[in-house]
Formats: sequence, C-alpha cells, structure tokens
Amino acid sequence: MDYSLYTDHSTTIKEYMVNVSDGVSLKIIDFTPRNVSPEKPVILFVAGWISLISGWKDVLKVLTAEHRVIYLESREKHSSTIPDVKKVSFSMERLKLDIGEIIEKVISPSEKFILAGSSLGASAILEYCGSEKQKPLSAVLISPITEFRFPKILGTVIPALHPSLYFIVKPVIKWYLRNFRLDKKNCKEQIEKYENTIDCADPYKLKANALAIRNYAIWDHIVNINVPFLIIGATTDTLHDTENIKRLIKIIPDSNYIELKSNMETHSEKAGRVIVEYIQGEFQ
Repeated sequence: MDYSLYTDHSTTIKEYMVNVSDGVSLKIIDFTPRNVSPEKPVILFVAGWISLISGWKDVLKVLTAEHRVIYLESREKHSSTIPDVKKVSFSMERLKLDIGEIIEKVISPSEKFILAGSSLGASAILEYCGSEKQKPLSAVLISPITEFRFPKILGTVIPALHPSLYFIVKPVIKWYLRNFRLDKKNCKEQIEKYENTIDCADPYKLKANALAIRNYAIWDHIVNINVPFLIIGATTDTLHDTENIKRLIKIIPDSNYIELKSNMETHSEKAGRVIVEYIQGEFQ
C-alpha cells in the first residue's frame, strides 16, 4: 500500500509484521521523518475497532511531520495473521497485552514514547497504563469507548450468525449506524468512511472480537493510573458517549480534556495539531 499521502515525502516508511506471544502477527506501519530529533517522543498509535488507516490520514500527516509514529493495526483488523481464530483471544486483556509486547519489540528501552489511540484502541491504552509494564510519558485518548453494548437486534443476530453469512447482516449494521449513531445529514463523509470500514472487515475476526468484548465496561478496569492523559471528545459525536467520557475525566487523576465539534473533526488535521501542541507544551 502507498502511504505517501499520510506523511511528508522525506519520511521513511516501513511496513512489517510483528509476532506476539500467542502466535498472532500484527501489522505495523512505521513512519520516521528525516532528521527527527531524539528528544521528540515516539508516538505509538492504536486506532479504533476495525478502523482503517485511511480514516487517520489527516491526523498522521501532522504527527509524522515531527515524530516517529508507529501505527499498530490491532488483531481484529483484516491485516493480522492468526493461525486459528477460534483458539486465540480477542478480549480487552489480550489487546492490552499486545500493546505491551509491541512496545517491547519496536521501541528501544531508552526511547521516550507516547501512546495515542481512538475508540476501542484508546480503551486498551487506558488499561495498559494501569499495568506494571513500561509507562509512556503520556497517553492521548480520542473518543475512548467506556462501554461496549450491542443494540438488541445485533446482540441477537451476531452470536447466532456464521461469519460466512456476514454479507447478510452488513446492510443491517450500516442501516443502524446511519440512522441511529451517525449524523446522516451533516456527516456524509464519515458515514462513507464507516461503511467502507464495515466492508473491509474480516467477518471471522469481527465476530470473535465482538463476542469477546460485548458488555465490556471500563469502570472496573481503571486502576493504578499514574500517567497524564489528554482526552479528546466531540460535541456532536453520537457514536461515542460524550457524557461517559466526561465521567472518565473525573476518575483519572491527571487528565486534560478538549472537545472538538464532531467525529469528523477528531479525525482531522486540527486533531493532529491539538496532539502535537499538547506534546510540545508538556514534554518539550
């Protein structure tokens, strides 16, 4: 894949697979700008549930101008290599372990780093920050998922549906998102993005991951958090619960909150600039 639109022309881009402890291989896209200062922290970016890197193009373009950015595609993504979907875990605990193992394998112990991610990736980052593993300087959470609840219709259909019949339920998922979770009048570009994500999903991994995290709530997993956080929300984002995100801020001891206008804005150059300015203000 050509990633030249995601960064400056002088940036070195490497795409490779990294094996983790349960036999799964995860895809990494590693952006290193020319003459990057060793004083600038590395950013490990973990995108949301089944999301595509194309949705983060504008954010990455800003981040990779000054920082080495390691973009991790988590195990539910189409790009992962999994020997047997039925024999590996897709739980939040496993996603958290993946983050820790990737840090150990691709970031030098001497390097300072920041974790950034969105949606379910942000939730996994938050859980990782409560572990005893190597701590980041800070973490940036974009619209973190605090609770993962199936709507009743999908909660009934998905467990019973064989993954090979995923094409039958895809229109239902798109209809639900379009009519109940996204602003179809003002966010047509975002609807197209999410529908493309659904089209590109691996149905076997999608089902396994959805069942592993259904009824997940983050409230009981926020322990030993001693990392500073920047949390980014969106005023009109109905896909992620803004009120629960604000509740999260009250629980996390050292956190700053910035609210952008929309889900589309959290994926824009503006969001990238917010992240870079936060890093510069705190750690440079």
